[in-house]
Amino acid sequence: MNWRVLYGIILLLAWIGIGYLYIDYSLDSPKRDKDILVTIPEKSSAKKVGEILVENKMINKNWFFTYYLRFKGIDIKAGEYGFSPTETLDDVLKKLSEGKQEGIKVIIPPGKHVLGIAQILEEKGFDGQGFLEALKNREPKYDFEKQIPDDEDRYYKLEGYLIPDTYFFHKDEKPEKIVEEMLAPFDEFIKKYEAQIKEKSMILDKPITIDQMVTVASLIEREARQKEEYRKVSGVIYNRLNKPDDPNFKRLRIDATNVFANDMEGKKYKRVDQMNSQLDTPYNTYLYEGLPPGPIANPSREAMEAAIQPEEHDYYYYTAKYDGSGLHYFATTYEEHLKYIQRSRENAKEGKGI
Repeated sequence: MNWRVLYGIILLLAWIGIGYLYIDYSLDSPKRDKDILVTIPEKSSAKKVGEILVENKMINKNWFFTYYLRFKGIDIKAGEYGFSPTETLDDVLKKLSEGKQEGIKVIIPPGKHVLGIAQILEEKGFDGQGFLEALKNREPKYDFEKQIPDDEDRYYKLEGYLIPDTYFFHKDEKPEKIVEEMLAPFDEFIKKYEAQIKEKSMILDKPITIDQMVTVASLIEREARQKEEYRKVSGVIYNRLNKPDDPNFKRLRIDATNVFANDMEGKKYKRVDQMNSQLDTPYNTYLYEGLPPGPIANPSREAMEAAIQPEEHDYYYYTAKYDGSGLHYFATTYEEHLKYIQRSRENAKEGKGI
């Protein structure tokens, strides 16, 4: 073959490659870390849609967007759409072409129990009671659902498995669909960690179950106020669970478990000390040994990761500093713990905050 022809072919292929990379860059999405809501007005041209996507950082440039739509044969429908950071351009275009509008934004913060989530849904105009009924009546779909114990002491079997996140729902979204949308992310999460959970000895030299992990994570979520302490608080919980014969650690004595049960029981008691001494429920970790029957909240992914990978240390106690940092004092001995409690009280008197 003539070298000039060969050179020409190589040059042509190089330009094609550069062109492909350039087009790929223009249609690629910049890194996003938040869910966004995008509005596509009626009768928007393909160029206008491209401009909207660039403005919302869904794509880098709109130079080839119109041609891409034609190539794909996609017809964009007007409406209000919600997008997560992980959705690709094809995911976005599929939603835009199907007209799957998700105009009502619902934020579920970490640490909410199902009654709290129902209240948030009610405030957004959804059927909160229907949501609770859907939780109770749901037929297991995912493998993790089938592993959740059937314990009559649990208030809601799926408590703990609803991933806190930002969701977008239709104004007439059915409760069953809302439950499904909140459970699906947990299935994605647990598939990454299930093997690790089964391989590690966590409590009394035995692997923990998924449900035990979620339960510990819910305790972490409710007890730790700063993510930087999640793994340390996790370590304290496991240290206590691994000392069942020590009279000091036979019970976890975690206030949050009693606050949860009190909420579920219709808030019978106004003060935590009343709950700790009088609330007779397996969730009362001042009266009953070991973990409560199930999760006490719906924990974040970070709290679950901390439950899977606790920090290794010799701490058995913690108490809030009440110095405005949202952090805790950690102690190995009860005597040291009492000193920190006194220090916390002194900080609290100064009014610095939690």
